[in-house]
Amino acid sequence: MQAPQPQAEEVIEISLADIAAFFKRHWLKLLVAGFLSGAAGYGLSHLAPIEYEATARILPEYSSGLGGGGLSDLASLAGLSLKNNSEAIRPDLYPDIIGSKSFLLKIMSTPFQLQNGQMIVLTQYLDEEAEPLSPTQVAQSDSLITMTKAQERVMKDVASRLTASMEKMSGVLNVRAEMPDPVLAAACTNLAVSYLKDFVADYRTARENEKLSFLRRQVAEAKGKYQRAEVALNTYRDRNVNAYTNVARIEEQRLQNDYLQAQTLYGELSRQLEASRLQAQEDTPILKVLEAPMVPNWKSKPRRVLYALGYALLGGFLTLLYLLFVAEKVHRRILG
Repeated sequence: MQAPQPQAEEVIEISLADIAAFFKRHWLKLLVAGFLSGAAGYGLSHLAPIEYEATARILPEYSSGLGGGGLSDLASLAGLSLKNNSEAIRPDLYPDIIGSKSFLLKIMSTPFQLQNGQMIVLTQYLDEEAEPLSPTQVAQSDSLITMTKAQERVMKDVASRLTASMEKMSGVLNVRAEMPDPVLAAACTNLAVSYLKDFVADYRTARENEKLSFLRRQVAEAKGKYQRAEVALNTYRDRNVNAYTNVARIEEQRLQNDYLQAQTLYGELSRQLEASRLQAQEDTPILKVLEAPMVPNWKSKPRRVLYALGYALLGGFLTLLYLLFVAEKVHRRILG
């Protein structure tokens, strides 16, 4: 006997005509549900906190070294030689500088003025439970940082409100700050730009500035020695105008040698100082502000249209599920 053949599973087909018929029966319900949900979302958007966004656009530039003319050509005319210093921070790292804890500590402890004239500090303005940062905590930016949970919560909030992004095609850096007050948003953006410019300049010229300070001290000392040798030589000559002894000539020769040595040392150090000063200017990067931050007149959040659209889609989707599985009981047809 042949074994009974298993019955083929029933295939449920849903045609386009069925789908069209379903929407034809329930389109009004879906439309009303979407409209009511959108209206509810628009109303709820008024409960969301208002935010303002200020933006600055910066173009990073660096000196081209000895081949770029400018100070290098001026130095060559003066007989000075400048080296090509390529130590610089890559522009794609600028967003990391804005997001560093050193900058966050600085901006959290800086007083700002609101639109109504009130002076505030971000730490307490964004979280009333947080205590203001102490000078000791701000000074810890380059070492071990300790803060309370409330202060750390504010730091994370500030970090999310301050963003920096680099445009890959143009190389322009966009710095943005989003705050509950329009004047505060512009002030925070401006502080971020200033901090970035100072940080990049200090990083690039730190070594040359140390050398510059050392040469200034050496030049001042050499100048004093040169002036003292000049006075000593002229004083001796005034006192021994008619002296023709060998001892007088030897002493005069010694004073003159001291004077010449001091003059040579002073001249050489002065040239080195001028070369170092030009080198420091040559190495200083230029961050050109293409668009300064402007106090925004329009709020960036909440976006009420997006609220309404999102709630309308959500309400329509939930209504669709209700009609499919409760009103039409499609799942029972599928499960058989």
